[in-house]
Amino acid sequence: MYPHAAAIGADIGRSAIRTAVVRYDGKVMLRESFPLSAKLTRHNIISSLQSSIWRTRELAAMNGINPLAVGLSVPGFIDHDRGIVLGPDHGVKGWKNVPLASLLHSGTGFPVYAGNDANLMTIAEHRFGRAKGYRHVIFVALRRGIGGGIIIDGRLYRGVNNTGGEIGMMIIDTGRSEESVKGRGTLEDYASAGAMVKRYLQLRGEDPAGSAMLRARTIFGMSEAGDPLARMVVNENARYVGIGLANIVSIFAPEIIVLGGGMALAGDHYLNEIKSQTKLNSLSWCAKGLKIEKATLGDDAAVAGAAWYALERLDGRNP
Repeated sequence: MYPHAAAIGADIGRSAIRTAVVRYDGKVMLRESFPLSAKLTRHNIISSLQSSIWRTRELAAMNGINPLAVGLSVPGFIDHDRGIVLGPDHGVKGWKNVPLASLLHSGTGFPVYAGNDANLMTIAEHRFGRAKGYRHVIFVALRRGIGGGIIIDGRLYRGVNNTGGEIGMMIIDTGRSEESVKGRGTLEDYASAGAMVKRYLQLRGEDPAGSAMLRARTIFGMSEAGDPLARMVVNENARYVGIGLANIVSIFAPEIIVLGGGMALAGDHYLNEIKSQTKLNSLSWCAKGLKIEKATLGDDAAVAGAAWYALERLDGRNP
């Protein structure tokens, strides 16, 4: 694939679809954002994707750019060979076993390829971002949930049924055995943005059900401003993140761990605490020379990864 070939990358978020036209060499030519309906359905997600792709194609044409394909960044488990969203439904009725790539191909005429959002962010950071040049990489997306991706010897590790890399689902606290519940005690339960907000409200004696009204970024801001409770919650969260990363380090011994997602934008104190806790809980030989760095691509990671992936697939490769 020649470096100036371009594709449209589209990322399905909680409240918007973000699109970009991205060249094979990683240069982002244009960016757009299109709001999603407050009440998501299978129909309006697909309809919004189709109209977003058409509008992005029009804007590209106005700038003399002719995208060759579309890459979709989608939360959840994806059959990337066939472009099918397997699930979970994330509360959207009918959002399981959706042949998304073929539906959008029929609606737009583009060759369309779909992949898991965290995996595509991993690919982008490895290809164009902080992990460029490294062969053994772990990417962790710290956000309302925790996602991730694994690069082994320069290639994305997908695992059985394309389901590898669910870093947020590692169990870090089983509780008492008689209370053990599938999916409880995970890194995501303890270290995600949602977990941080709930913990802060809990310590304040407030109902964690009100967590939708508070954001992790607000807690980070209060911590930086010297609020002792916020600082305690941030430190506690960093400890859990560090424990999770230490598990990964002792298993994979990566060269670099790249932290992305909104929480990775927090101040140096948070990152330094994560580094300290990771080192404290890792096997020293596995952590020798390890770098832990913030991602560099920000919101462009998902769309850049999706566009590059589409061009690779169009060229007959399956990265």
